[in-house]
Amino acid sequence: MDRDSKSRAATNILITGGSQAWKLSAGFVLTVFSTRNLAPSDFGVLAMSATAATFLGLIKDLGVGQAIIQRTEITKGQVDALFWLSVLASAVSALALTLSAYPISLFYDDPRLQQLSVAIAGLSFIAGLPTVPAALLAKDSRFKTLAILDVAATTASVVAGVAAVVILRNYWALYLSTLVLTLVSTTGIWVCSGYRPGYPHLDRETRRMARFGLQVSGFNLVNYFSRNADNILIGKFRGGEELGLYDRAYKLLLLPIIQLHTPIGQVIVPLLSRLRFDKEKYLSAYDDALSMVMLVCQPGIVFAIFLAEPLFRIVLGEHWVGAAPIFSWLGLAGLIQVATATAAWLFLSQGRGQEYFRLGVWTALINVTSFVIGLPWGGLGIAASYALVNCAIVLPLYAMSIGRNGPVTVRSLIETTGPHWIGCLVAAAVTWISSASLLDGNSPAGLATLLALSYASYLFAIAFFAQKRALAQRLLHYGYRKAAAKL
Repeated sequence: MDRDSKSRAATNILITGGSQAWKLSAGFVLTVFSTRNLAPSDFGVLAMSATAATFLGLIKDLGVGQAIIQRTEITKGQVDALFWLSVLASAVSALALTLSAYPISLFYDDPRLQQLSVAIAGLSFIAGLPTVPAALLAKDSRFKTLAILDVAATTASVVAGVAAVVILRNYWALYLSTLVLTLVSTTGIWVCSGYRPGYPHLDRETRRMARFGLQVSGFNLVNYFSRNADNILIGKFRGGEELGLYDRAYKLLLLPIIQLHTPIGQVIVPLLSRLRFDKEKYLSAYDDALSMVMLVCQPGIVFAIFLAEPLFRIVLGEHWVGAAPIFSWLGLAGLIQVATATAAWLFLSQGRGQEYFRLGVWTALINVTSFVIGLPWGGLGIAASYALVNCAIVLPLYAMSIGRNGPVTVRSLIETTGPHWIGCLVAAAVTWISSASLLDGNSPAGLATLLALSYASYLFAIAFFAQKRALAQRLLHYGYRKAAAKL
């Protein structure tokens, strides 16, 4: 990439990242407010219904958005064919969820789930409509437009959610917040994209794109099942109260990781798709992006693992402290998933849909097995089993799958991520020693100090590696150029 290409990519990531930061901050405010004002059982009911809803909702677009973004050239007729295919899939998934509403309520022995599942089915259909126009906006690098729409939809959702929590005081408040988010986002994307569907054109390339989309959608399905089988098992065998604790711990930790990967992925996948025939530039772009993701996330996760109890007590209240041990174990898995989640960028940009789906199947089988093993010990046992399996099995599996084909090899992955794992160990030691003997973690000031120490010790450790010092120099040079351009 030339200097202008790097600058545009970095600018797009900052724009998209800014909108995601707002989404994360605003969503965190709503999460804390709703958690303080609703009972754990309200979150448990929503989690039980949302598990089936989101699983079926993953087929609503059949992966056509990624198929459009991955292509360097695509005709209007091909886009129209993919659009009508996604609409049909959205309708089928919404109908399937509506028909399964009553069986879901019987499975969990909770009649409230029937109405909630029907309502979520309509929401799922609406959410599938902007898939193609949103993909076209991303393909054309209109990330500023997407960012503005994200900020507007998130703001409206939080305002509606807070008002609904105050008025309704039950799980319907959370549903209404999501409904507002979906309606505002869908309307904005259609207005701004300028796309209007026409007559579909089916040819060999369209079928090839549809097949790639199906493979991506297949991965999403099995991956979602593996990520939510724990909710199903806890909800069925341990009840809504324990599921509410587990669900809050899971979302508070792993959702921010997803929120960070989303803006970078939206920019990096189209970029890597254009660079896939230039090994050196492709590898350089991916290594830099992976390093930045690990640097931003991992010190904060290390801090949260050791200070989970005071964090829950101060932020959410004493009645949520029972979720802290679950949160700590999930944090260990989160350290791994910061890196493994970037595998999607590689498989999607290289068009390796079949390998991507196969990896998802194996990961799902491994994760579900870990949930079953940990189930006798409840949510804490599932979290611990999941974390240990991610460290011992899933991480090596991802590395071998990524390195089998393409520019990124197992060796390059080890060279890129190795300093960061060492940084995690150093940050963990410093945080543990400081919290145990030097600093009080039961006050906001003490927590802020310990968080700063975690990041400082992590940065100190990775600074011993030349590759990371070179990345820091490039970032500083880029920041200097941007600042000079504004003067």
